[in-house]
Amino acid sequence: MNTRQQLILELLEQDGFVSVTDLSSRLQVSEMTIRRDLQPLEEKLLIRRVHGGAMAINKCIQEPQFDLRASSSLEAKQTIAHLAASLVKEGTTIALDSGTTALALVRSLTDYQELTIITANLRVMNFCLNHSNLKVIVPGGVLRPGEGSLIGNYTLEFLKNIHVDQFFMGIGGIDSKVGVTEYNAEDAAVKKILVENSHQVIALADYSKFNKITFAKICDLEVLDIVVTDGKVPEPLRESFHQQGITVIQPK
Repeated sequence: MNTRQQLILELLEQDGFVSVTDLSSRLQVSEMTIRRDLQPLEEKLLIRRVHGGAMAINKCIQEPQFDLRASSSLEAKQTIAHLAASLVKEGTTIALDSGTTALALVRSLTDYQELTIITANLRVMNFCLNHSNLKVIVPGGVLRPGEGSLIGNYTLEFLKNIHVDQFFMGIGGIDSKVGVTEYNAEDAAVKKILVENSHQVIALADYSKFNKITFAKICDLEVLDIVVTDGKVPEPLRESFHQQGITVIQPK
């Protein structure tokens, strides 16, 4: 790795995205030289080249524990849950997945009188025990200890035979080329079926999930209808959302 490439990585770590034009100016070399520098960095999976420049890649395959995730970014989760709850209509059927944001969302739905919730999240189920106005349907399956999610063939077979109006999906990461990913392959399989059987797919993603790739792919970007987030979507991911017709809902 040459000195320019090291500087490019440092700039990406700081800014998340750099343009070829800006790099050419900063490093005082031609744009063609910059493009030659970017190619081996992408081949080593250190960056992702996009139109006009390059972006940092945040990779993660180690899933943080549920309790740790639930206690982090509380304000972001509450913001996303409040925005997502405004999309829910009385008399509909929605699906909530195993993520921590789903638990925050169901806490914002307690005033609904006619709402059916499909979930493989036992924490969501337990919360609803004290809210008889919410009709909750839980599939069978194998329990993931610690996570509180149901996985496996029983879960998948049940979900294959249902259809919902909206699926509110927590994610591990979202990337313009790779798409939507999750830490655990078995949870991802559950989410994949819900994506296929939902009229509207809504990703719940705090700012840290953008330009991030985790272990198991759920779906391509184009499958999403809406992304609900707590912050501004970085370029060029926002442009990818625009090209795919994905609506972004964020605080005003």
